Amino acid sequence: MSKRIGSELPDAVFELLNGEDLERHFRKAMLFITLDEAGWPYAAMLSPLEVVALNRGSIQIGIWDGSTTVKNVKSDEKVALMVVDYDLVYYIQGTAAVAPLEQIPGMVKVDFAIHSVLEDRAREYEGDAHVTSGITFDNPHIDAAYLDRARSLLASLKG
Repeated sequence: MSKRIGSELPDAVFELLNGEDLERHFRKAMLFITLDEAGWPYAAMLSPLEVVALNRGSIQIGIWDGSTTVKNVKSDEKVALMVVDYDLVYYIQGTAAVAPLEQIPGMVKVDFAIHSVLEDRAREYEGDAHVTSGITFDNPHIDAAYLDRARSLLASLKG
């Protein structure tokens, strides 16, 4: 059951998104939810290679300009980020705006202001039920140079 826990990222999510331990987290993925022109939820899969928490109340996302996600954010500022990992599920709700990201050609920055964080945990009657894994991906082309480019993107997002 989901429970609203405030308007700031909890420790586990902040640690995942603060950009400090990419080697440990870069294969994890999360869903960035926007609303399309018909009002339907639209999900984009992102990783910690393109998302960084500036602090517990603000997230920056690097996204390709011209994407459906960018178009959606420009037309409706309501967004959510769904973070699923071992033994945790969080739904982060907020508003977003698109801004230029001049350091990385072809990309823009999405400024995500957190309004509410929901934590999803098993209810008492569900016993010891818990999430056993998160969403992960593999890309055999991720090497040291790829991670260095991701670090440059995260540094640009941090400003």
